[in-house]
Amino acid sequence: MHGKDCVKVAVRVRPFNKVSRDAGSRCVVSMASSSITIQDPRDSQNRRSFCFDYAYWSHSGFTRGHSGLYVPEELGGRYADQVSSQATR
Repeated sequence: MHGKDCVKVAVRVRPFNKVSRDAGSRCVVSMASSSITIQDPRDSQNRRSFCFDYAYWSHSGFTRGHSGLYVPEELGGRYADQVSSQATR
C-alpha cells in the first residue's frame, strides 16, 4: 500500500519591481486570509480566486529600515517580509 503524498502551497504577493513601477502598473491582486483574488485589468467585474495553504502580502505596507531592508510600516500590519514568510511554513 502506497502512502499518501501531500503538498503545501504558499504564495507571496511581492512589491512591483522598477520596470512595473515605471510602467505605471497597478495591483490587480487582493488577499483575504489564504485566498488570493486576481482581477482582469481590462474588466473589473472579471475576477478569479484561488486558495492556498499559506498566503503572504508583501506588495505594500512597508518602508525601508535602517539596515536597508524593507520592514512593516506599522507593528502588526499585514506586510510579510522574507523572514516572517519563512517562519510560518
